[in-house]
Amino acid sequence: MNVKRITEILTLAVFLPVIFGFAIGFLLLPDREFSEQENRSLRTLPEFTLEKLASGRFAEEINDYFADQFPLRDPLVGIKGLAEIAMGKGENDGVLLGRDGYLAKRRFAMRCRDGRILPDIDAFDEEHVRDAARAIKRVSDGTELPFSIFLTGRTLDVAASKFSYPSAYSDALLSLLREELGDVEGYIDSVPLYREKTEAGEEVYYRTDHHWTTLGAYYAYGEILRSFGMEEEILPASAFERVTVSDAFYGTSWSAGGMKFVSPDTIELWLLGDEDRYEVTADGRTLEGFYSYRYLEEKDQYSLFLDGTHDVVTVKRRDGVERPTLVLFKDSFANSVAPFLARHFDLVLLNLSSVRTDYTNITAYCEEYGADYVLLIYTLENVVTTNKMNGLR
Repeated sequence: MNVKRITEILTLAVFLPVIFGFAIGFLLLPDREFSEQENRSLRTLPEFTLEKLASGRFAEEINDYFADQFPLRDPLVGIKGLAEIAMGKGENDGVLLGRDGYLAKRRFAMRCRDGRILPDIDAFDEEHVRDAARAIKRVSDGTELPFSIFLTGRTLDVAASKFSYPSAYSDALLSLLREELGDVEGYIDSVPLYREKTEAGEEVYYRTDHHWTTLGAYYAYGEILRSFGMEEEILPASAFERVTVSDAFYGTSWSAGGMKFVSPDTIELWLLGDEDRYEVTADGRTLEGFYSYRYLEEKDQYSLFLDGTHDVVTVKRRDGVERPTLVLFKDSFANSVAPFLARHFDLVLLNLSSVRTDYTNITAYCEEYGADYVLLIYTLENVVTTNKMNGLR
């Protein structure tokens, strides 16, 4: 038997069991609805219709189904991420790998002024963002309440120095917002501060997630109180006991990038010892307090803060002491800064990203909840990819 024939037999002996093994596994294993590793829903078996077949949509859906339900998907995603980096690409699936283990999304679903959504693109629609900024300015000009605006940077914005990737789009976005909002009294131009802290070696954003760390949230708290003219009331960092509650946090960027070799983040809580003084409710349900520790046993550990995503969260003193009310229109970045703000205000947090209720009528909700102060915390990713800011009134 010649060498070529032996090679062919060995090839068949190795690959046929693998192929059949995957096929059998695909047939026998139940479909998964969610991947904790990737932190996203997986495609389940699509419904067949003649209309979808004719349009080609069924072919797309069944292709996604096979890709999502493939046996051993999670380890194979990790192998792909490692291979992409080994080939010198510096990214995988639109997630950049930077120095010191920093990960950052660079591609987003860009929303255009005309309603189109362009997926997987590292740009923004200038007119859409201008409309959003002008809506913010109109609300600010139309209220007599102290109103502060904190548009949180993306990792790509605040940790630009960690990546060998052009910052032109990021810089242009920040410049446009300064042009439109620079003369608004309550506008907090925060990205320069966070860039400075990152370049100094402080971890103000998680390396594997798109949120700021508790240190980053503390800096936001200070900037917010300064914008309200309350600088003298800012609690010094030394007043808090910093407690590490997790050293195994893998965030959304890690999930999306498939770079399993990147080490996890740690999560800190900054405690004053008075946490049981506050009553926290979420959508009418009383929570354990500022922190829901059960999430430390799950993949989505950032939901530790305020029990994750809820439409309406309130924080009040249990002893009934009257304090000014701060109504905070927000996304998930606000969850980790709320415990700091709760030392000064009764809080009402309204989820601008809600799919159930439209909270864009800031004027009406401030009146409903008796606001003394108003705060907007929203990430630039959501400004670029949604139309929530554009509908503020």
